[in-house]
Amino acid sequence: MKNKKNRSGRTFAALAVVWMAALLSGCLSGHSGNDSAQGTVAREFTISKNAENKNRTECMPTIDYVDALMLNDIHYYNRQSYDERNRPLSPELIGDEIAEIAYTMSDDACTDFVMRSGDATFVPTGTPIYEMKDYDPDFRVVAEGRIFEVGDNPHAKTVGDLYDIEGKVSKISRVSGNDGSVMREFSKEDTEAFISDLLSSEYVGFDAIYKDNPPEYRISLRIDLNDGTNIRLGYWPKANAITEGAYGTERMLEIVQKEP
Repeated sequence: MKNKKNRSGRTFAALAVVWMAALLSGCLSGHSGNDSAQGTVAREFTISKNAENKNRTECMPTIDYVDALMLNDIHYYNRQSYDERNRPLSPELIGDEIAEIAYTMSDDACTDFVMRSGDATFVPTGTPIYEMKDYDPDFRVVAEGRIFEVGDNPHAKTVGDLYDIEGKVSKISRVSGNDGSVMREFSKEDTEAFISDLLSSEYVGFDAIYKDNPPEYRISLRIDLNDGTNIRLGYWPKANAITEGAYGTERMLEIVQKEP
């Protein structure tokens, strides 16, 4: 893994909002590896709904998770649409094993649980985690045949640190927020300009964007990559912000707002 400097439609939007809300709630907060960060309570007492813990207030609610995992302080989640998830990932895209799931949160974690490296919401304990070929594992990994893409990386300084897509973009489209259908495809020139500005933008994280700007009408973008996969971005035009964690340039805003 590289040593970096420190820091669809309705379905995708819903997943992103729920995921980010979970980040804000603290259930999926990062962990430095030092158990003292959780106070004097042993980690076991903040996790399992076993006989000793099941009557604790924190262990009684059922938590509604998104499909996520954490590795090296980086939160990843499955951003594939439901139809994409039903298609098996080509073995040619799966690289070397780099880790395995240490703990599965669903039906077991209590609400005061602090997620840390090796944990997953649904992927079973012991499942191998693989690199995805041709991508920095800080951006994408594979588990159970599913692509897990970075949702938050505290080490990223720029969007280029977050998304390993330089030289890998085939096209960008503005898509419907309802069904993901293409509304407008960017020209080659606009695609290159948008990606250039995007990757050099400072990464500030979802929390900063959400805290400093009231929610507004969201423009949905799909960035198609050369291997046939894609990433989705939300753009708030009034804030001139990528909701995933960066402010856009005036050139990016102008490109996004062009009429078909």
